[in-house]
Amino acid sequence: MSIRSLGAAALISAFTMGCDDGSTADNDTLLIFEDAFLESDTRFNLTDASVGDPPSVDAEPPAGPDALPTYLPEDGLPVAGDCAPDPMEWAVHGRMYIDEDNSELSVHTGGFDEGDRPTEIPLRLLGPDGAEDLDTCSDGSYTSSRLTPGRYLVQIDVPDGQRCTTANCPGRFARAIAEGRSPKMVTFGDSIAVIGEPPMFPERVRALFSPLADIQNVNVAIGGTTSRDWLPETNAFTSRVLPNLQDADLIIITIGGNDIVEYIGRIGIPNDIPAAVEGAKAVVRQVVRNVIQTIDAIREVNPDVDIAYCLYANYSQATGNAIWGLLNGILGPDTVGEILELARSYFPTDDPHLILVDMYGAADGLPLHDYLYDELHFNDLGQTLYAEEVFETLGGVLIGPNPLGEDGASYLGLRRDYGVSPPDVEP
Repeated sequence: MSIRSLGAAALISAFTMGCDDGSTADNDTLLIFEDAFLESDTRFNLTDASVGDPPSVDAEPPAGPDALPTYLPEDGLPVAGDCAPDPMEWAVHGRMYIDEDNSELSVHTGGFDEGDRPTEIPLRLLGPDGAEDLDTCSDGSYTSSRLTPGRYLVQIDVPDGQRCTTANCPGRFARAIAEGRSPKMVTFGDSIAVIGEPPMFPERVRALFSPLADIQNVNVAIGGTTSRDWLPETNAFTSRVLPNLQDADLIIITIGGNDIVEYIGRIGIPNDIPAAVEGAKAVVRQVVRNVIQTIDAIREVNPDVDIAYCLYANYSQATGNAIWGLLNGILGPDTVGEILELARSYFPTDDPHLILVDMYGAADGLPLHDYLYDELHFNDLGQTLYAEEVFETLGGVLIGPNPLGEDGASYLGLRRDYGVSPPDVEP
C-alpha cells in the first residue's frame, strides 16, 4: 500500500472512532482499515438478536491494609466556595450555577466563570446509610457531610423550566435507585460496547453501582452498525431496542463512527484532504439528525427514560501507535478533535433527560495508546476509563476499594459541578 493510500486509511480510522466490528488480519493495521473501507456495511447480522453475557466483574474486591495505600492526594482535593469542605475530607462538593449564555456542552467544558450566576438547587446524596440533603451556600457551592469509604449517588432536582446544560443530571435512573428498584440499563450501538477486553464497559458500570442497586444490564450493541441501522423501523431497532424500552430506566448509545467509514468508502482515496474533512463534518450533522430520530422513537414508548450518548475519545492521542502517529502528520494533530467538538456542539439540548458521556473531554491529554486493545477498541484500562466516566456522569461517587481492580481509581465523583439554563429560557 502506498503512503497516499496509507494516509487515506488513517483518515478512515480517525473518523471511525473505534466502531468497526473488531475483526483483524494478523494484527496488520493497514489491513484492518482497508477491510473497514471495503466491508463496513456487510459485517454484522441484524437477524441474530441474541447477546451473550460477558464475564462478571467482582462486586467488591477484598479490602486490606495494602489494597489502597492512599485515597486522596497528599495535599487533599481542590475545593472552593463558602460551603467547601476540608481538602482532606472525603466529601462530595462543587458548584451550582446559572449558565447565563447556555455555553456549557458537558462537564468537561467551560465551568463556572464570571458571566455565570450562583444558584441553589436541591441535592441529595444516597449512600449505604440512606439519604442526606446536601448543604448549600449562596455562592452556589455545596458539600456533603464527611463520608466513609463506599459507593454513593448524587441526585439533583433541576427546577421546572430549566435544563441541565452540563448534561449530567439523570432523573429516572437516579429515582429508580432512590426507590430501591433494580434499574434497567440498555446499551445499543456499535462495537465500542461489544469488542475489546472483557468485561465490556456496561458490565463495569453495573459493578460500580452494585452496592447501591442491582442493575439489569442489557447490551444489544452490534459491531459495524451505523446510525441508520438503528433508525425506527429498522430490524436492529425493532428486534433489539424496542422490546427493552418499556421498562428501561437508562439507555446508553454509542453510534456514529461507522457512518464516516461508509462516507470514505464512497469517495475513495481523497485527493483533497480538507474537502474530505468538510464532507466528514456533513456526515456528523446527518448522524445527529439520525440519532434524534431514534431518540424521538424511544420517547414515544418511554417518555422519561434517561438517554446517555457516549461521545468518542480522540484516537489521534494514541501517538504511540504507528497509524495514529502517522495520522497526525498527514491531517494535523487537531483535525480529529475538531470533528469531535463539532459532534459535541450538535448534541441536542431540548430534551431534559439527555446525558452526554463526554469521553472526548474525559480522555483529553491521555496517551490513548495505553488504553487500546487494538487500533480501535479498548483494553482493560480503557474499559475502566469508559465505565468510570459513565458512572461519574450519572452521579456516581466511589471512595475506597474499586471493583474494577488495580486500574480503577480509589475515589471518583467527589467534585462535581452543575450548570443549568436561566429560568424560563428556551434552550
